[in-house]
Amino acid sequence: MAQFYLLSVLANMIAGLTLAGDYLGERLPFLASFKNLRANKAAQTIIAVLAVAVGIVKLIVLSPGENIPVVGDILPALTGILLGALLLVEAYRPTVESRGESLEKLSRTVLTYRVPVGIAGVVIALVHFLFPAAVVL
Repeated sequence: MAQFYLLSVLANMIAGLTLAGDYLGERLPFLASFKNLRANKAAQTIIAVLAVAVGIVKLIVLSPGENIPVVGDILPALTGILLGALLLVEAYRPTVESRGESLEKLSRTVLTYRVPVGIAGVVIALVHFLFPAAVVL
């Protein structure tokens, strides 16, 4: 369905821009609003759940022109799931750590690479938008 194709592109783009908001906001002033999304826990949660849900649905629903189930959109689907998971980890890390559960090492390790993963998510979304019928994209 074409709707899930567009939703996948938008979800990956917004989730990637949100993860890399600090870095991109400094480099490109018109993207500074995504820096504010990282401070808003509710917005971060909504974007994360949307990215994960769309990623899971993309594993099932074929894009226009796709003939290969699952593998045809595997990269955008896995990217959406990964970006959503990173946003959820980032949003709820202070809550979990304040309860005494020590996830400091794991969250520090995972969130160290949030900017490169966010930029990679934006690139994958753009490539997926430009080449919709490419296998694995």
